[in-house]
Amino acid sequence: MTFRLRRYQWPVAAALAVALWLALPSMIGAQSVPAFSGRYRFMLTVAPSCPASMQVGPLSIVMDLAEVTVSAGLEVSGKPASPAQTPENGRFELLRQGSRIHGPFGARTDRLGLDTEGVYRVWIEIMTDGVVTTSSSGRARASGTAFGEVELSLASDATGDPVGDGTGNCGFATTGHRWSLEPA
Repeated sequence: MTFRLRRYQWPVAAALAVALWLALPSMIGAQSVPAFSGRYRFMLTVAPSCPASMQVGPLSIVMDLAEVTVSAGLEVSGKPASPAQTPENGRFELLRQGSRIHGPFGARTDRLGLDTEGVYRVWIEIMTDGVVTTSSSGRARASGTAFGEVELSLASDATGDPVGDGTGNCGFATTGHRWSLEPA
C-alpha cells in the first residue's frame, strides 16, 4: 500500500510537520530555556499575612548557581556567593522539569541565618514551586510561590532576635511567600 498526498493536502501536511517540529522539544523533555549558571539574586517577598515588621522586602541574597542533569530532569543547586557567609547555611537543590521548578530552600543552622543585600538577616525553611523562563539578558530566571517558615532579624544584631517587638517570624505553615531567581 502506497500513501500519496494530493496537491490540496500538502499545506495541511506541511502545517502538521511544522507543529510537530515545534512541539518536539517539550514532548521529549528538552529545555528551551538556558541552564542556570553563575551569579543570581534570590529575591524573597514574605507573605502578606506575616507581621507588619517583616513587610520590608523584597529581601535579596546573592547566590552562585549551577545546573546538572539527573534522572528526573535537571537539578538546580545554589549556595550563598558572599565569602562572608558559610555556604552550607543556605544551600538549595531545586528539581527542574522543563519549565517547572520545585524544591526546598532553608538555612541549616539556627545561629547564623543568611545576610541579605540590605540590613537584614533571614532564616528560611521554605518549599518553593515556580516557573522557569528566559530573562531579557537571555539567561534563565525563575519565579513562583513558597510556603514555610521565615524569620527576619537585623544583620547587626548579634543575638538574632526577630525584628520589631519580637514578631519578625512567620510560622511554619505560612503560605503566600513570593520568590524569584534573577541573573545578577
